[in-house]
Amino acid sequence: MSVLVIEQPNYLPWLGYFDLLDRADVWVWYDDVQYTRRDWRNRNRFAGSGEPIWLTIPVLSRGRRDRPICEIEIDYRQPWVRKHLATLRHFYGGAPFFATVLELVRGHLESAPTLLADLTIGLNEALCDYLGIASHFVRSSRLTGLEGSGEERIVAICRRLRPRAYLSGPAARDYLSPGSFTREQIELRYIAYRYDGYPRDGRPERTDLSIVDALFWIGPEATMELIRRNRSGGR
Repeated sequence: MSVLVIEQPNYLPWLGYFDLLDRADVWVWYDDVQYTRRDWRNRNRFAGSGEPIWLTIPVLSRGRRDRPICEIEIDYRQPWVRKHLATLRHFYGGAPFFATVLELVRGHLESAPTLLADLTIGLNEALCDYLGIASHFVRSSRLTGLEGSGEERIVAICRRLRPRAYLSGPAARDYLSPGSFTREQIELRYIAYRYDGYPRDGRPERTDLSIVDALFWIGPEATMELIRRNRSGGR
């Protein structure tokens, strides 16, 4: 094993998330840590010609705030699947890759899995296939015998999987200690997020939306070229 990334599963995440995925030889879905409300686990941003809006998957979280991500259930009492698909049609119906990308997303949303993690992980792995990303996927909830929390748990996963390098987003500089990885003989790296804009049929250029925005407008090959073009850090 070479480069390891550990990330919580998010809903239709942005370009930078798939940049990490593309650099990872092994990707751990960090799905057994505590679920956080009003976060990226169950929502993301999409836009037409105006300001971005949030699309959120409702979950059954009342009285379950201490539950891990892998136990959070989706609330299908609300017609959110219809709303999400209708919004995507409204924003992207005229985009060149609309039919293919919408069919990929629709199939997963309408499959109606009980658990949020099953939906988001399944969607993200399908998007990786579409983009040609070939990471090896592992769920942390299926790695038995791990102890600790925070950095200690991340290091424990690294110790179990024995990568040459651990790659993380830049925000982790605030809480990861390089010495913890040095002692395990693992190189600690941080990604640098830098992406150019892309054609959106005269709409304002953005790089902070869900990756499906780029996929609808420019397709998988151009999206991967965009992700890799200014690569300067990590792998």
